[in-house]
Amino acid sequence: MASPQRLTDRFPTDFSQQNRIFVAKTNDAIADGVQLERWSRDPNRKIQKFPLNLDREYLLPNKAWGYFSDVSISGTTLTALGVLQEVEFGKLPARHAEERLKDYVLGLFLNTSNWTYDDGAQGGFTFRQLVYKATDGTIGAWTDDRLSTVQDYRLIGTKYAWSLFVIYLHDFVVKLGPVKHALAEAVAVVQHPDFVHVVENPKPGYKLEVAIGYPFIDFAPVPNFFGFGPGKFNWAVKTFSFLLRDNNEVVCNMDFVAGARPKKVFDFYGLPDPVYGTAAALHTLSLGLFNPQPFHDWMDGQMCVQHARVHQAVMEGSAKVFAAWVKDSEVAG
Repeated sequence: MASPQRLTDRFPTDFSQQNRIFVAKTNDAIADGVQLERWSRDPNRKIQKFPLNLDREYLLPNKAWGYFSDVSISGTTLTALGVLQEVEFGKLPARHAEERLKDYVLGLFLNTSNWTYDDGAQGGFTFRQLVYKATDGTIGAWTDDRLSTVQDYRLIGTKYAWSLFVIYLHDFVVKLGPVKHALAEAVAVVQHPDFVHVVENPKPGYKLEVAIGYPFIDFAPVPNFFGFGPGKFNWAVKTFSFLLRDNNEVVCNMDFVAGARPKKVFDFYGLPDPVYGTAAALHTLSLGLFNPQPFHDWMDGQMCVQHARVHQAVMEGSAKVFAAWVKDSEVAG
């Protein structure tokens, strides 16, 4: 989908200063994110890819890789960290399969990506909409009755130029031995028409691609102690590409890329990072004999693993919702 022509922002007279900051950050995220998303879709991009071991049991067949690269955005080249995932998502009946995939990805995928686990824990994504820009240039804040669901992507570029919303990540789970702990984490991202792609016959063996994505703004909705994570990126983009095979099987390819590569693992109120700071100290104390780069690469790889685990969990739950939706729509004719 093409971007609507840019119009001058028209703010309500009672628009808060915080919301004005959100609009400025959104404009920056879109400008950088469009370039980054185009780079991520380039089959000839140069990346250093390595397999990820998620060390978890999953129902859906899946593959995951981390990668490092250099990316030039708006004239500045930064090192980048990325995660690629390929997940066998499900299958559609032959009748109207292409239209059904569009309906699911553009209209239902995000808003049905939440559930409750058997132990009562919440899973998947939940949302809070913040501000939007209509295609006539009008800026507004989402009202209380429209906060918890995001927009159908078919309205982005037709009714709305963009929409900013928060994603609460309910599967950000870390394990310390036998103890499992879910961390409260959230990101603020933007729906924009340049991150939507509907492509017929994208490659041999596939008859349709329906892809969505979003850039991240420089804002942490939930304060966190990570040195590289929500609100701590120079720029970042997440994409979901749903591909319909000729036999009507659906596979989802995900890509996440963020830069610059982490300089900290933890950020405790401006104190030196205990992880990368220790590695730097060893480099100094050994008069350069200890090379911290392999350790940095390994640690950055563990960050890739954590990202992949969160999104594999989202795919696991969403695939069940998808299968139920397909079954119900078949019964309804």
